[in-house]
Amino acid sequence: MKNYITVQQINENIDFVNLAITLNNVDSKSIDDMKMVCKDANFNIENLTSNIQIHSDIVNKIDEDNIGEKKDGDALITNIPNIPILIFTADCVPIAIIDKKNKAIGLVHAGWKGTYNSIAKKTIDKMIDNYNTNPKDLVCVIGPSIGPCCYEVSKDLVEKFNMNFTNNNKKFYTIEEDEYKLDLWEINEYILKECGVKDENIINLKLCTSCNSDKFHSYRKHNQTLKRIGTILQIK
Repeated sequence: MKNYITVQQINENIDFVNLAITLNNVDSKSIDDMKMVCKDANFNIENLTSNIQIHSDIVNKIDEDNIGEKKDGDALITNIPNIPILIFTADCVPIAIIDKKNKAIGLVHAGWKGTYNSIAKKTIDKMIDNYNTNPKDLVCVIGPSIGPCCYEVSKDLVEKFNMNFTNNNKKFYTIEEDEYKLDLWEINEYILKECGVKDENIINLKLCTSCNSDKFHSYRKHNQTLKRIGTILQIK
């Protein structure tokens, strides 16, 4: 059985990065599981770097001086080869950001709090500041996460998002039989486009972790599981 999936568009069109997303026979918080995945998928396990995720909008820059350090935060950026960056999700939205021109990368953990605080924008802004990134050169992948089909939330949370994105004409939610369902995919796509990322460079896998709970860990479907999907990105 495979331990991870890859993204065809990245494999075929961007040769300087390696991207993998683990399946539910792997717990990305287990170092033994990650050793297995890194060996199979050609990631440098010795330099594997992740955050202490706290549902914030903190973006940490990784360079030679802080490889492997764990800091509070929910996004990572680097332009150093052979440093795999890793984020953990189990319904929250993972976003991989790849600067094709300047060969820099970022990974974002965007739950509803991170999405509400536009953590994807803050990650791109930090890449602009540090790597001279032009958003038009970015390719972004929205990975497996809870979809608009399944993400039932309170009316208060929907109204909170409406207030924060008042300049947008689209609705980021549906109402079905008094159930409010929020579309974190659509909101994050909107944030990326507002940053200047081209429509055709946003790859939304549209894999709902709740609908596909036989393949991916789902916090809601699996009774608040502590196991996590790992999204791993590395410059070769």
